[in-house]
Amino acid sequence: KMTQSATIVPNIPLSAWYDETSADSVEEDIVQLIMESFAPDDRHAFLQPSLEDIPDPELLKGVTLAVELLLEAVSKNKKILIVGDYDVDGITSTVLLTRFLQKMDYLNFESFIPNRFIHGYGLTSKSVDEILLKNPDLVITVDNGITAKNEIDRIQTTGATVIVTDHHLPQDDALPDCVIINPKQQNCSYPFKDLSGVGVVFVFLIAVRTALRKQHSWKEGKEPNLLHHLDLVAIGTIADQVPLLGVNRLFAKYGLDQMTKRIHQNSSDEFFHYLKVFAERTHIRFFDSNCIAFRLAPMLNATGRMKDAMAGVGFLMSETEQIAISRYNYIERLNLKRRKKQKTMVKMAVEKAHSLVEQKQGLLVYDNSFHEGLIGIVASRLSDQFNQPSIVVSDSEPGVLKASARTKNENMMEILQECEMYLERFGGHVNAAGFSIKKDNLEKFHHLYTDVCTRIMSNHKSDVFKADIEVKLEMLTQKLIDRLKMFEPFGQENKKTIFMLQGQSLPLPIVMTGKHLKWILKPDLEMIYWNGAVSADYDSRFNIAFTLSENYYRGEKKRQLIVDAMVPS
Repeated sequence: KMTQSATIVPNIPLSAWYDETSADSVEEDIVQLIMESFAPDDRHAFLQPSLEDIPDPELLKGVTLAVELLLEAVSKNKKILIVGDYDVDGITSTVLLTRFLQKMDYLNFESFIPNRFIHGYGLTSKSVDEILLKNPDLVITVDNGITAKNEIDRIQTTGATVIVTDHHLPQDDALPDCVIINPKQQNCSYPFKDLSGVGVVFVFLIAVRTALRKQHSWKEGKEPNLLHHLDLVAIGTIADQVPLLGVNRLFAKYGLDQMTKRIHQNSSDEFFHYLKVFAERTHIRFFDSNCIAFRLAPMLNATGRMKDAMAGVGFLMSETEQIAISRYNYIERLNLKRRKKQKTMVKMAVEKAHSLVEQKQGLLVYDNSFHEGLIGIVASRLSDQFNQPSIVVSDSEPGVLKASARTKNENMMEILQECEMYLERFGGHVNAAGFSIKKDNLEKFHHLYTDVCTRIMSNHKSDVFKADIEVKLEMLTQKLIDRLKMFEPFGQENKKTIFMLQGQSLPLPIVMTGKHLKWILKPDLEMIYWNGAVSADYDSRFNIAFTLSENYYRGEKKRQLIVDAMVPS
């Protein structure tokens, strides 16, 4: 959110594109302006993505050998163990591979997702203890494993084989000595590097299905239509905030379409009881990226954050509608508990951050009352509110702390690499990472971290908010909203267009739940400012940056402006 001293600047001012003589075509003119941000060669693939655009799975380094290992294990009825991760990407990855093995009528397998409170994150020594108790012959990691060289060595010394499927950034000097499928690894020819964890599993399974087809191994009517499993790929891809471009956009778009179709069909498909129950309980009529990011994903994430992610797996695998209802109710109770605890933590973290923000760049807050499962959410909130790299730290085991790190504009993995001499373990993505650290090293790490952040952010100007296109209020028609839907699904690197109104007069706002603001601009047009500054003087003209949306409530549809920033003009 903006301070009153900030400025909103449009990349395309009104005078650069609008001519009153062409007012009848304003919606098409705006669409054309957005299209011009795409390279000409990319426009067709973006607007009309096709499943034929999925690159050949054989281009994934390691996939051929991984297929052979899996099919050999199946042919010899070996014990297979799927090892997932406790976020939504890991949960959906686990369920996708589980569904596929079930479609193969294979029974000798089970799933295991480490419990963050018992085992820690990923393939830790404690996770390996649990894995070895299950006596697997083949371990397949999904959405994890790329940084677990020592732990994988330990598993393989027992005679088990390991396949790592992952999308996190590899540390090339410490790769596990096993078959790896990860488009980010060196010498991997797969052209799209930003797959989610569940996306990597999906591409792997395309290769498995093809190999089985060549062997004529599918029983009649048993070969799975993988399109029917894109619900999981869409959920994991959107939830993990990978770029919604290229193959990811294709997976998300087709998956969301599948989900919407499923809730309007009278299908008794065993895999979709969870979807119908979720839609009924939340009054969802159609699925888009917002529905996943702000409704379904937080609910699924609550299982791993508050208790055990296997509850999320169970919900997605519900065999009947009655079971899905029972599991939904359990998870929603966890989610309510999560929201209550999160509210307290955010308030405390923001208070701590305010005392730091005037000093060096780079926020780090720690409190021994912080809940380990929620530090990632709180770090995201700090990063959004203060617009700088943010780390939230909680207690873990005696003498050791756990931390989640988030950033919007900087490379968090590079920041942590500069400080790794103080870290026990770390890993993640450009904008989201995590690490463990000995409590004795926290102060030294904090000093170095803020020095690094101050150096890399010294040229940033945070007092200017960039909007995309300046418009007039009367241009914000239903027709424009409908035309903008061609650019869905929105997400990372495919953000909604940020429009700007200049010198807009406003009626007095309605205050919602003490912190949000709503203006009724027309009977079917409203403006929402989440966490708006209630104490500000809104009795003047404003420059406003916003995105366009729709709101369905009790059968009534309204156009909405969702405020990103507003300052007096």
